[in-house]
Amino acid sequence: MHPLTRLFHYLKRIHFSVAVEREHLSEREQVEWYPVWMYELMETDDNRNEPYRDTIREAVAGKVVLDLGTGRKALWAVCCALAGARKVYAVEANKRAYQESVRSLKTRNIDNVHLICGFSDKITLPQRCEVLVHDLIGNIASAEGMIPFIEDAKRRLLAPDAVHIPERCVTCAVLAEDPTLTLAERTFSYVLRGFQRLDRLPFVRVFGFRPHSALSEPYVFEDFTFRQVQQFRRSVRLDMEIKRDGVLQGVFFFLRIYFNETRVLDTWATPTCWETPFVRFKQPARVKEGDHVELCIQSDLSGTPSYSLQMTHRADGSAKRIGAYAWAGD
Repeated sequence: MHPLTRLFHYLKRIHFSVAVEREHLSEREQVEWYPVWMYELMETDDNRNEPYRDTIREAVAGKVVLDLGTGRKALWAVCCALAGARKVYAVEANKRAYQESVRSLKTRNIDNVHLICGFSDKITLPQRCEVLVHDLIGNIASAEGMIPFIEDAKRRLLAPDAVHIPERCVTCAVLAEDPTLTLAERTFSYVLRGFQRLDRLPFVRVFGFRPHSALSEPYVFEDFTFRQVQQFRRSVRLDMEIKRDGVLQGVFFFLRIYFNETRVLDTWATPTCWETPFVRFKQPARVKEGDHVELCIQSDLSGTPSYSLQMTHRADGSAKRIGAYAWAGD
């Protein structure tokens, strides 16, 4: 196992929080960026993988499956094959991961998985698939270009009544103070960020965002039921109530992934390898219980996903804009 994989598993076990920084990447840049340890982190994340496995075992027997983003071990393609799928088309755009999947399948002597190298919107298949399995969900659900790829697959590659695994994904927004870190966590995070100060960063990625930093309840920012037709351009206006006095620094996002009505993965409540994106504003705002904050987010998912966020504090009959940020990609 890669040393960084071991390190992140250890930090998760001891509930150690980390706030890191990485440039935003487009969905196609993201594919090339993925290092070995990141694939390994996902492959060994039981909290993330167990609901996938359980749902696949219940849904794919005797069916033709399309697996998008199969990774370096064709994880879900193999799981589908072992669960009785008639045929699995597994698509992977990262050439290194594709080649590793080819070797992995040969080693395991699995012959009903057909691996395809490339982006799914550039391929054709000899038949329509009855199940779609994908692992294209970003830290903000849509941030890795998931929606255009799924909509394209529904038009060209899937049967009209295809089963989707997962079937729904929600991104929630929560108002928050800066994450509370111990001295060891602050120091380690500072080193991982290349010695960049947290107070100079507009966007950080947190592993282990603690609940007591929250200033509001979660509000739904994105809600995708994959069987439904999705809109690429969205404008959301959230009226968010402050639940306690504090210093508002920004807004963080987490995921709720629905595999069926009762099997739901919440990435804030359950530690996973998904990061918690935190948009930070330059000037913190003092807020009181009962205040309202209007969060406006415009998103365009038609190409590389792009987002524009504005926040307005409403209290005592007045309104004050307290922050804005725009970005593209994950």
